[in-house]
Amino acid sequence: MIEFPGPRSALVSLPVTPNQDGIARVLSLERAALEALPGLCATIPAFNRLLIEGAAKDWDPEHVEAVMGPLLERCLHETVSLIDGPTISIPVCYDPDLGPDLSEVARVNELTNEEVARLHSGTVYTVLATGFAPGFAYLGDLDDQLAVPRRPSPRSRVEAGSVGLADRRTGVYPSAGPGGWQLIGRVPPSFFSDAQTRLTRFEPGGRVEFRPIARHEYEAEAG
Repeated sequence: MIEFPGPRSALVSLPVTPNQDGIARVLSLERAALEALPGLCATIPAFNRLLIEGAAKDWDPEHVEAVMGPLLERCLHETVSLIDGPTISIPVCYDPDLGPDLSEVARVNELTNEEVARLHSGTVYTVLATGFAPGFAYLGDLDDQLAVPRRPSPRSRVEAGSVGLADRRTGVYPSAGPGGWQLIGRVPPSFFSDAQTRLTRFEPGGRVEFRPIARHEYEAEAG
């Protein structure tokens, strides 16, 4: 489906699950759109959607729809894969003092704290979207055994580096602020110490893994 939410933008929604395959198809469509519509100013892929923006002098909604329609059909039926790239390794300390929901996540899923840490760190995740806060990446897909809903009441303040779970997503809060995800651990502050790195570290389609560290390792890096 193609919508035109603004005078120079189009939002293409793909009828696919917003998972690794979904973002792979969105990124395939993005590459095709950049080739077919050279006047685009920006493209924003996320989950199973692609937002494209063009320059005022070149923007023709009818032309955009005529071009994007066949591209959308093609990317829905072709075999796609994510472009190979380095996997970002994130150190995280799974500790109830740093992840105040760790024990509750373990309890409701009939696991131990150690099993939660093992399952969470045993998956290579895909960046499905970025947003909510500068540098925040929605990572999927979470192991079914760890799937939990958001907190019924968001916290007014979540510490920077907190690792959270919500439904079948996980992510790291790059800066302090409000948030409603279930917190199971924390990344040392040094991981997000540089603002530019925080903003550019994650890109849709990228791969991320979590590496467990002990409390004394976290404290050493936290200074």
